[in-house]
Amino acid sequence: MFAFLVTRCFRTTSKVQKLTAQFPNELRNIRIYHLLTPCTQRRIVIHQNIKYLQRSSAFWVQMSCFHVSSQASKIKKVEEPEKRELDLIRYDLKELKNTPKPALYLGYGGLIPFVSAPLVMAVTETYFPELAFAQMAYGATILSFLGGTRWGFSIPESSPAKPDWLNLGNSVVPSLLAWIALLFHDNFTEAAIMIIMGLGIALHYDLALLPGYPSWFRALRTVLTVVSTFCLVATLVIKNTYPEKKLVSDRK
Repeated sequence: MFAFLVTRCFRTTSKVQKLTAQFPNELRNIRIYHLLTPCTQRRIVIHQNIKYLQRSSAFWVQMSCFHVSSQASKIKKVEEPEKRELDLIRYDLKELKNTPKPALYLGYGGLIPFVSAPLVMAVTETYFPELAFAQMAYGATILSFLGGTRWGFSIPESSPAKPDWLNLGNSVVPSLLAWIALLFHDNFTEAAIMIIMGLGIALHYDLALLPGYPSWFRALRTVLTVVSTFCLVATLVIKNTYPEKKLVSDRK
Protein backbone atom coordinates (compact mmCIF):
# COMPACT_ATOMS: atom_id res chain seq x y z
CA MET A 1 0.00 0.00 0.00
CA PHE A 2 2.79 2.46 0.86
CA ALA A 3 4.54 1.69 -2.43
CA PHE A 4 1.33 2.37 -4.33
CA LEU A 5 0.84 5.77 -2.66
CA VAL A 6 4.42 6.78 -3.38
CA THR A 7 4.11 5.91 -7.04
CA ARG A 8 0.78 7.75 -7.31
CA CYS A 9 2.02 10.88 -5.55
CA PHE A 10 5.36 11.11 -7.34
CA ARG A 11 4.27 9.85 -10.75
CA THR A 12 5.45 12.21 -13.49
CA THR A 13 4.55 12.60 -17.09
CA SER A 14 6.94 12.43 -20.02
CA LYS A 15 7.14 16.25 -20.26
CA VAL A 16 8.06 16.56 -16.60
CA GLN A 17 10.71 13.89 -17.03
CA LYS A 18 12.27 15.80 -19.90
CA LEU A 19 12.37 18.96 -17.80
CA THR A 20 13.92 17.14 -14.88
CA ALA A 21 16.53 15.69 -17.19
CA GLN A 22 17.49 19.22 -18.27
CA PHE A 23 17.50 20.65 -14.72
CA PRO A 24 18.64 17.89 -12.37
CA ASN A 25 20.03 20.27 -9.71
CA GLU A 26 16.80 22.22 -9.42
CA LEU A 27 14.78 19.01 -9.06
CA ARG A 28 17.02 17.81 -6.28
CA ASN A 29 16.57 21.10 -4.40
CA ILE A 30 12.80 20.89 -4.78
CA ARG A 31 12.70 17.32 -3.43
CA ILE A 32 14.88 18.25 -0.47
CA TYR A 33 12.69 21.27 0.22
CA HIS A 34 9.53 19.17 0.27
CA LEU A 35 11.12 16.62 2.62
CA LEU A 36 11.74 19.30 5.24
CA THR A 37 9.31 20.15 8.00
CA PRO A 38 6.94 23.10 7.57
CA CYS A 39 8.76 25.07 10.27
CA THR A 40 12.10 24.60 8.54
CA GLN A 41 10.52 25.56 5.20
CA ARG A 42 9.26 28.83 6.71
CA ARG A 43 12.72 29.59 8.07
CA ILE A 44 14.28 29.03 4.64
CA VAL A 45 11.74 31.31 2.98
CA ILE A 46 12.33 34.06 5.55
CA HIS A 47 16.08 33.74 5.14
CA GLN A 48 15.81 33.97 1.36
CA ASN A 49 13.57 37.03 1.61
CA ILE A 50 16.04 38.75 3.90
CA LYS A 51 18.88 38.11 1.44
CA TYR A 52 16.76 39.42 -1.41
CA LEU A 53 15.91 42.59 0.50
CA GLN A 54 19.55 43.14 1.37
CA ARG A 55 20.62 42.77 -2.24
CA SER A 56 17.80 44.96 -3.49
CA SER A 57 18.43 47.67 -0.87
CA ALA A 58 22.14 47.79 -1.72
CA PHE A 59 21.25 48.02 -5.39
CA TRP A 60 18.86 50.92 -4.87
CA VAL A 61 21.36 52.70 -2.64
CA GLN A 62 23.97 52.43 -5.39
CA MET A 63 21.49 53.61 -8.01
CA SER A 64 20.38 56.53 -5.84
CA CYS A 65 24.02 57.55 -5.28
CA PHE A 66 24.65 57.40 -9.00
CA HIS A 67 21.52 59.42 -9.68
CA VAL A 68 22.40 62.07 -7.10
CA SER A 69 25.98 62.29 -8.31
CA SER A 70 24.87 62.69 -11.91
CA GLN A 71 22.41 65.42 -10.93
CA ALA A 72 25.07 67.12 -8.81
CA SER A 73 27.47 67.13 -11.73
CA LYS A 74 24.81 68.72 -13.91
CA ILE A 75 24.06 71.36 -11.29
CA LYS A 76 27.76 72.05 -10.86
CA LYS A 77 28.12 72.64 -14.57
CA VAL A 78 25.22 75.08 -14.53
CA GLU A 79 26.37 76.99 -11.45
CA GLU A 80 29.98 77.31 -12.61
CA PRO A 81 29.91 78.70 -16.15
CA GLU A 82 33.01 79.38 -18.11
CA LYS A 83 34.81 82.49 -16.96
CA ARG A 84 34.43 85.46 -19.26
CA GLU A 85 36.33 88.69 -18.85
CA LEU A 86 37.29 90.71 -21.92
CA ASP A 87 37.14 88.27 -24.82
CA LEU A 88 35.62 90.36 -27.61
CA ILE A 89 36.84 88.27 -30.52
CA ARG A 90 35.30 85.10 -29.12
CA TYR A 91 32.03 86.43 -27.67
CA ASP A 92 30.87 89.97 -28.32
CA LEU A 93 31.84 90.42 -31.96
CA LYS A 94 29.81 87.32 -32.82
CA GLU A 95 26.74 89.13 -31.50
CA LEU A 96 27.15 92.06 -33.92
CA LYS A 97 24.74 90.35 -36.33
CA ASN A 98 22.05 90.47 -33.63
CA THR A 99 22.19 94.27 -33.37
CA PRO A 100 18.77 95.91 -33.83
CA LYS A 101 18.46 97.51 -37.24
CA PRO A 102 17.90 101.08 -35.99
CA ALA A 103 20.98 100.95 -33.76
CA LEU A 104 23.05 99.40 -36.53
CA TYR A 105 22.05 101.91 -39.21
CA LEU A 106 22.28 104.93 -36.94
CA GLY A 107 25.65 103.78 -35.62
CA TYR A 108 27.13 103.29 -39.06
CA GLY A 109 25.54 106.54 -40.22
CA GLY A 110 27.26 108.32 -37.36
CA LEU A 111 30.61 107.42 -38.90
CA ILE A 112 29.99 109.56 -41.98
CA PRO A 113 31.40 112.81 -40.47
CA PHE A 114 34.45 110.91 -39.25
CA VAL A 115 35.13 109.22 -42.59
CA SER A 116 34.21 112.05 -44.97
CA ALA A 117 36.75 114.59 -43.67
CA PRO A 118 39.97 112.58 -44.22
CA LEU A 119 38.51 111.06 -47.40
CA VAL A 120 37.96 114.47 -49.03
CA MET A 121 41.41 115.69 -47.97
CA ALA A 122 43.07 112.51 -49.20
CA VAL A 123 41.39 112.77 -52.61
CA THR A 124 42.28 116.46 -53.03
CA GLU A 125 45.72 115.93 -51.42
CA THR A 126 45.12 119.06 -49.37
CA TYR A 127 44.70 119.65 -45.67
CA PHE A 128 41.62 121.77 -44.93
CA PRO A 129 41.63 123.06 -41.33
CA GLU A 130 37.88 123.74 -41.45
CA LEU A 131 37.13 120.08 -42.21
CA ALA A 132 39.55 118.96 -39.53
CA PHE A 133 37.89 121.21 -36.94
CA ALA A 134 34.42 119.93 -37.96
CA GLN A 135 35.63 116.39 -37.50
CA MET A 136 37.12 117.19 -34.10
CA ALA A 137 33.96 118.99 -32.93
CA TYR A 138 31.82 116.07 -34.02
CA GLY A 139 34.14 113.74 -32.09
CA ALA A 140 33.68 115.86 -28.98
CA THR A 141 29.90 115.65 -29.41
CA ILE A 142 30.03 111.85 -29.71
CA LEU A 143 32.29 111.67 -26.68
CA SER A 144 29.75 113.61 -24.59
CA PHE A 145 27.00 111.34 -25.91
CA LEU A 146 28.86 108.23 -24.72
CA GLY A 147 29.11 109.65 -21.21
CA GLY A 148 25.41 110.44 -21.17
CA THR A 149 24.62 106.90 -22.33
CA ARG A 150 26.18 105.42 -19.20
CA TRP A 151 24.38 107.94 -17.00
CA GLY A 152 21.01 107.07 -18.55
CA PHE A 153 21.74 103.36 -18.31
CA SER A 154 22.37 103.60 -14.57
CA ILE A 155 19.23 105.53 -13.63
CA PRO A 156 16.46 102.88 -14.08
CA GLU A 157 15.78 100.78 -10.97
CA SER A 158 15.97 97.50 -12.92
CA SER A 159 19.35 98.34 -14.45
CA PRO A 160 22.34 96.10 -13.55
CA ALA A 161 24.48 99.25 -13.28
CA LYS A 162 23.62 101.09 -10.07
CA PRO A 163 23.69 104.89 -9.82
CA ASP A 164 26.74 104.94 -7.58
CA TRP A 165 29.89 107.06 -7.64
CA LEU A 166 31.66 104.65 -9.98
CA ASN A 167 29.05 104.66 -12.74
CA LEU A 168 27.90 108.26 -12.52
CA GLY A 169 31.36 109.66 -11.85
CA ASN A 170 33.00 107.89 -14.77
CA SER A 171 30.16 108.90 -17.09
CA VAL A 172 31.15 112.53 -16.56
CA VAL A 173 34.79 112.00 -17.60
CA PRO A 174 34.14 111.76 -21.40
CA SER A 175 32.22 115.04 -21.34
CA LEU A 176 35.07 116.79 -19.54
CA LEU A 177 37.59 115.49 -22.07
CA ALA A 178 35.37 116.68 -24.93
CA TRP A 179 35.16 120.14 -23.39
CA ILE A 180 38.95 120.31 -22.99
CA ALA A 181 39.38 119.23 -26.62
CA LEU A 182 37.19 122.09 -27.80
CA LEU A 183 39.41 124.54 -25.93
CA PHE A 184 42.28 123.51 -28.26
CA HIS A 185 40.40 124.56 -31.39
CA ASP A 186 43.45 126.44 -32.67
CA ASN A 187 45.67 123.33 -32.35
CA PHE A 188 44.10 120.37 -34.10
CA THR A 189 46.82 117.93 -33.07
CA GLU A 190 46.25 118.38 -29.35
CA ALA A 191 42.47 118.40 -29.77
CA ALA A 192 42.47 115.20 -31.85
CA ILE A 193 44.74 113.43 -29.34
CA MET A 194 42.34 114.43 -26.55
CA ILE A 195 39.37 113.04 -28.48
CA ILE A 196 41.21 109.79 -29.20
CA MET A 197 42.08 109.42 -25.53
CA GLY A 198 38.47 110.07 -24.56
CA LEU A 199 37.13 107.46 -26.99
CA GLY A 200 39.59 104.89 -25.68
CA ILE A 201 38.78 105.63 -22.04
CA ALA A 202 35.02 105.46 -22.69
CA LEU A 203 35.41 102.11 -24.44
CA HIS A 204 37.54 100.79 -21.60
CA TYR A 205 34.90 101.85 -19.08
CA ASP A 206 32.10 100.12 -20.96
CA LEU A 207 33.94 96.87 -21.64
CA ALA A 208 35.98 96.30 -18.49
CA LEU A 209 35.19 98.58 -15.57
CA LEU A 210 31.47 99.19 -15.99
CA PRO A 211 29.86 96.05 -17.45
CA GLY A 212 26.15 95.72 -18.03
CA TYR A 213 25.59 96.53 -21.68
CA PRO A 214 24.28 93.76 -23.97
CA SER A 215 26.79 91.94 -26.14
CA TRP A 216 25.57 93.44 -29.40
CA PHE A 217 26.03 96.97 -28.04
CA ARG A 218 29.53 96.17 -26.82
CA ALA A 219 30.42 94.83 -30.25
CA LEU A 220 28.94 97.87 -32.00
CA ARG A 221 30.76 100.22 -29.63
CA THR A 222 34.05 98.52 -30.39
CA VAL A 223 33.63 98.75 -34.16
CA LEU A 224 32.52 102.39 -34.09
CA THR A 225 35.33 103.43 -31.74
CA VAL A 226 38.01 101.73 -33.85
CA VAL A 227 36.78 103.33 -37.09
CA SER A 228 36.43 106.82 -35.60
CA THR A 229 39.88 106.61 -34.02
CA PHE A 230 41.40 105.50 -37.30
CA CYS A 231 39.76 108.47 -39.08
CA LEU A 232 41.19 110.96 -36.57
CA VAL A 233 44.65 109.43 -36.95
CA ALA A 234 44.28 109.66 -40.74
CA THR A 235 43.51 113.38 -40.46
CA LEU A 236 46.61 113.87 -38.33
CA VAL A 237 48.72 112.11 -40.96
CA ILE A 238 47.22 114.26 -43.74
CA LYS A 239 47.93 117.41 -41.74
CA ASN A 240 51.62 116.55 -41.59
CA THR A 241 51.78 115.32 -45.19
CA TYR A 242 49.78 117.58 -47.53
CA PRO A 243 49.87 121.37 -47.82
CA GLU A 244 47.30 123.38 -45.91
CA LYS A 245 44.62 125.32 -47.67
CA LYS A 246 41.58 127.08 -46.28
CA LEU A 247 38.20 126.50 -47.80
CA VAL A 248 37.22 130.16 -47.33
CA SER A 249 39.95 132.70 -47.88
CA ASP A 250 40.21 135.67 -45.55
CA ARG A 251 39.33 138.92 -47.26
CA LYS A 252 39.96 142.30 -45.76
